[in-house]
Amino acid sequence: MKISQNCLDLIKKWEGLRLKAYKDPVGIPTIGYGTIRYPNGQKVQIGDTITQQEAEAFLQLECDEVAEKVSKLVSGIALNQNQFDAVVSLCYNIG
Repeated sequence: MKISQNCLDLIKKWEGLRLKAYKDPVGIPTIGYGTIRYPNGQKVQIGDTITQQEAEAFLQLECDEVAEKVSKLVSGIALNQNQFDAVVSLCYNIG
């Protein structure tokens, strides 16, 4: 199952967008909509900056990875799109 645009919009709303790296509440350098590692595996560093387009691309990649893992975990369980999106959103938020 794939995430919906509603899922991405919800995550964007709750995470907020920061184009300059900052420390999250537990002290982890974070950027964009909650990215802590770039697609190449490099950790976000304080002082890093990105564009909105990069933030959206990172979010999509990260959510697709989470959705793939969630799909495997809920295999055989009937979830509608909203339920699936909620689980993906929760997992993304937890990290």
